[in-house]
Amino acid sequence: MGIRVGRDTAERIAVSSGTFALQVQQPDDPGAAIAALKLARVDVLGLAAGRVDPQRAPDQRPTVSPVVNAPNGPVFLVEHFDFDADVRAAIPDAVVRRLEKAGLEQATLVVPRLGGLLDGLERVPNAVVLRLFPVPRGAATALPPDWLDMAGEWVTGDLDDASEAMMRVLGVDFRVPGADVPAVLHECGLAKAWCDAVNGALDDRVRTASLTFGRLPHLALAAAGPHVDNGGLLARFHLLEEIARELAADVAYACIDFEPSLEGLATGLSPLGWQREGGAPANLVARDLVDERVPDAYPYQVLGPGHLALLDVAALPAEPLGDGRVEVHFDEPASWLVTNALRDEVQEQAWELLAPCLVADDDLAALVEERTSRTTRPEPATDPVDLPALGSIPDLDAIVLERHTHPRRGTRLSFLELVSWLNHENHSDGPACVSPVLSTYARWLAAGLDDETRQTLKALAPRLIGTAPASAEDEEHRQWLAVDQLVRVQVPAWLRAAGMAEAADRLSSLGSLTQHLELVRAVDILGTAITTASRRIDITASIVGDDRERDGLPDDQLVWRAWELVTESTGWVAASEAATLAAPAELTYATDLRVIECSRDPRVREELETARQSVGDSAWTTALHAVADEAWDRAWRAADSAARELSGFTVRVEMGRIAKATFSTAGGWNDLDEPALDLAERAARDSLTRAVLSGGAMQDGEHPWDAARNAARGSEGGREWSIVNDEARRAIGEDAWAQAMADARAAVTDLLEGASSTVARVVVAAVAREASSAAARGLALRAASVARANGGDDEEAQAAADAALEVVAVGLQREALLLLERMIDPTPVPAATPDPSPSALERSGPVPQLDSSGA
Repeated sequence: MGIRVGRDTAERIAVSSGTFALQVQQPDDPGAAIAALKLARVDVLGLAAGRVDPQRAPDQRPTVSPVVNAPNGPVFLVEHFDFDADVRAAIPDAVVRRLEKAGLEQATLVVPRLGGLLDGLERVPNAVVLRLFPVPRGAATALPPDWLDMAGEWVTGDLDDASEAMMRVLGVDFRVPGADVPAVLHECGLAKAWCDAVNGALDDRVRTASLTFGRLPHLALAAAGPHVDNGGLLARFHLLEEIARELAADVAYACIDFEPSLEGLATGLSPLGWQREGGAPANLVARDLVDERVPDAYPYQVLGPGHLALLDVAALPAEPLGDGRVEVHFDEPASWLVTNALRDEVQEQAWELLAPCLVADDDLAALVEERTSRTTRPEPATDPVDLPALGSIPDLDAIVLERHTHPRRGTRLSFLELVSWLNHENHSDGPACVSPVLSTYARWLAAGLDDETRQTLKALAPRLIGTAPASAEDEEHRQWLAVDQLVRVQVPAWLRAAGMAEAADRLSSLGSLTQHLELVRAVDILGTAITTASRRIDITASIVGDDRERDGLPDDQLVWRAWELVTESTGWVAASEAATLAAPAELTYATDLRVIECSRDPRVREELETARQSVGDSAWTTALHAVADEAWDRAWRAADSAARELSGFTVRVEMGRIAKATFSTAGGWNDLDEPALDLAERAARDSLTRAVLSGGAMQDGEHPWDAARNAARGSEGGREWSIVNDEARRAIGEDAWAQAMADARAAVTDLLEGASSTVARVVVAAVAREASSAAARGLALRAASVARANGGDDEEAQAAADAALEVVAVGLQREALLLLERMIDPTPVPAATPDPSPSALERSGPVPQLDSSGA
């Protein structure tokens, strides 16, 4: 598609009065588009260089706003660019060059319409407004992030995620889903760009938040509307009081007032009131002296230390808020309603109490000069090129990472939600810029850490950006890093703590798990460790069961609680999920279930011993058959879909119908024929099992799907299976059958490609997880048993079990954090592939068989 320029872009710039917006819509790389547009700001100002009349007033000179990541793409506003047509015509070309140089492959440059429905916002009557002014820091003054959180809640409190609010960003109106409103507010806060967010109908009721920057940065939250009566205004007044109290810690000054309309909402305080009595303009006082003087008297105000130093606090109707601030109420809020005749009287009384903090117009200049002489506060920057822009990241100190996801962007985020924000993506816990394997590991790890440790991840968040799209080699290596963590770090730590140092040492001495023989050795060692640890648990449990009375919680329940506490905090769950990501669900489920049976069921352990099989043998067998079963089922699903589309018939439905019709007897279905079909299908699945070992390679010139069907034909039940198969083929028709079989082959190829490596990861991860679990549970059980033997109750036994595991968990958590860093920049190595040569996989013959017990 390339970089496109909207067809009316040049015309819109040409007919504008010198004020217009430029937006890059739907860029394929939002971050690059933002960076390019920031540089384009400088280019646009460069076009004006040398053309500005020196006599032009400073506030009429060309300016370009900061770049804002607005809905649909980044935007900036150009003002006072009233030059010749050829100068204006050069602007789109300058922006396109920056976009191309930034490497964008797709974007559209447009001039969005300024104004819209929200032009009528200031005319909405019956308003109550809270204005919050931050502590002044010169040009660095910003609105605290939690204020923007609150603004988002105020506007979207009754909106679901899909319902839309109206937003005005740099003079451009947007319709924004409720879920995205907080994100846009935060983007405007980062860019220090004026913004309005509105929920409701202007001719009915609205709630609005206005962010104002420049020389008088503040946040205004308001409710208004022609259908809002006095009772509604008072109810909203009290809601705004609660907000002011919650945000008071960062407030230099705040006030709530009733106003005839929303006129001037974004530009500041009304000139009515004290200014009419000879007072200084309220906005100038708020701009230059807000933390020491008050601009006027209002029914509710938050005053800070600078104000209180000038006032007789004892005479004020004030209540402390903490952090050196107080809230002040003057009379009842109803007395201040615009329609109340008492308003002027109560305001005059408030002026008397606030007199030391009020500023007369004649005194303003001297007070500002005196303030300037005793502070080092820098003057606000006037060069628009130097204004903060969106290239900066959110204030990480203000971000709190939490374990759960959030419906909307704010200062409380999950780890991956922060990464999405840093990359200028839509709010999401699954950022497109992060490798899927890395994303899985990071999500589970961050969720499992304690609150304090989780905050350390903020420094790593920018490094995750750009790990996607990832090559297949990088992704596979990340998965093997997770497997390696389970085998070399997790298991040895728990085995040593449980007194099984020899097995731990053998695991530590293994070579690369991507080598087939080392992988098989690892599975054998882990399987033996599982058996040993599980027997120790049984012995300990039997001793404890004989010695203690049957009261209180069972010890195994205490042990499981202790183990579950450390599985997430140590990265055990994170590594497990990353290692098996994208593996067929039935494969991971069947393998895990079989390993758990071999570990925790004494009867199954005895059956394995009798059959001279190890836990590892059983795990490999189960995994291979699970993949073969999945391949067989997927192939038939694909065949069914193709046949139904072309012929209207479904293959397996036809096979079932034909089987019943062909093998029925006068007495009903012949039970001798159904097992024959089962035997044929078993032979087909066994054939696919061998194909798994070979990675889906052709078998004697045959595709694995065709080899599987021929294996069914040649099996003990092959005669019956062939009859059913061939009759179904005739019923469906040759063309539909050919397409059905082609789709089935494609499904098998897709699944078996790389399946051998997937099976290897699933098997070794399953036995490693259970080895860790069995060793840790045995350790916890012994600790709880000792506590019981010393007379401890349930609480003391639980504490002992927790403490025993926590000693190991501390070190494992450090290793888990290190693994996160290693996954960010992996070094690809060849993945392990089970070798079909004689090994633990094939001790029972060419293909391991499942007996009736599942072994």
